[in-house]
Amino acid sequence: MPRVGREGEKFALRLPDGLRGRIKEVADQNSRSMNSEIVTILEKAIFDPLEMKKGGEVSA
Repeated sequence: MPRVGREGEKFALRLPDGLRGRIKEVADQNSRSMNSEIVTILEKAIFDPLEMKKGGEVSA
């Protein structure tokens, strides 16, 4: 997984009430920034299902 850096693209996002706090909790549990946690969640949601369709192994 590529490292998330400040030089990446910026994207403003409105979150439903309570979601920001939940993301913060999960990021803290995983010792990640909120940004890195969101990127990780998005990458898994987008790429893991594609790997499963191709019959590839999904890494944890």
